[in-house]
Amino acid sequence: MNTCLECLPCLGRNAVDAAKRSTTDPDLRKKILSECFRALSETDYRQAPPCIARKILDIAWRYSGKAELYGEEKRRSNRLAEQLVSELPKIGEYRPDDFESRVRLAVAGNILDFGVYGELDISLAMETVKSVFRKAIPSEAVKRLREKMDSARKILYILDNCGEAVFDRVFMEPYKEKITLGVRGRDAFNDVTAQDLADCGLGGWKFVSNGAAGIPGTVLSECSDEFRREFEAADLIIAKGQGNFETMNEYPHPMAFLFLAKCPVVIRTIGAEERSIQIRLMNMK
Repeated sequence: MNTCLECLPCLGRNAVDAAKRSTTDPDLRKKILSECFRALSETDYRQAPPCIARKILDIAWRYSGKAELYGEEKRRSNRLAEQLVSELPKIGEYRPDDFESRVRLAVAGNILDFGVYGELDISLAMETVKSVFRKAIPSEAVKRLREKMDSARKILYILDNCGEAVFDRVFMEPYKEKITLGVRGRDAFNDVTAQDLADCGLGGWKFVSNGAAGIPGTVLSECSDEFRREFEAADLIIAKGQGNFETMNEYPHPMAFLFLAKCPVVIRTIGAEERSIQIRLMNMK
C-alpha cells in the first residue's frame, strides 16, 4: 500500500509519542519533532506507511540514544494478555478445541490497543475481547485457512505486537511443529522482536528475525537473507496486523492476513466495515 495524505496525521501522532518517550527535555523534543515533520514533508508517497514510520523512529533513537523506547509498554501488554488468557473459560462462546474460536482470539489481540487497555481494569479489557466473539466472521475464509494450515508443511507466522502475540500463541499451539515465527529485527514501536519472545510465552519456538531496521511491517527487500529463505520456503505465510498487510498485500505468495480493520485508509482500500474481522486470503489455489 502506498502512503497517502490521510496517513500523515497518524504518522504525526507517532512522532509526538516518540519524542515524548525519548526525553523530558522540551528543547530536545522540539528538535526531534522538527526533524520528524521535515521528513514527513518530504515523504515519498510510493512507500508504505510503516516505512515512513521507521524514519520517525530512527530520528527519535538518534536523538535519545535509547535502545528501547517501548519496553515497558511491551511488558505491560504481555502481562495483561496473560491475565486475559487465564480468564478465557469465562467466555461462553470460546471453545479451545474449535479453530474458529482460536482465530477470533488471535484477532482479539488486534482489537485491543494494549497501550490503552494496559492501565485499565481487567474486566473492561475482557469485555473488549468478548466483543470479538459477537462480530461477524467470514466463515468460508475460516474454513479455507484451516485447510491450508492443516495441509501446509511449513508455515511462516509473522507476528505483530507484544500482548497480541500471547493470543497468537493460543491460536498457533496445535500447529507449533510446522510454524516458524517471523519477528522484527529491531524495535519498531511495540512489535515483537527476538528478545520479546520469552515474555510472550514463545520461548523455545522456532523463529527468524527479518533483520530490517525498525520497520513496523515486512519489506522483503530490506529483510535478511535468512528471512527471505524462510519466506520463499513456506507453503503458507500468515501475517498479523495492518502494518504487515500494508507492506505485503501485493506479494505473489500464498498469504493469510489476520487483523481488525481500524485504519480508514485500509478500510477504504479493501472495502471493509470499520472494526470488522479480516481474514484476507491471497494467492491461494
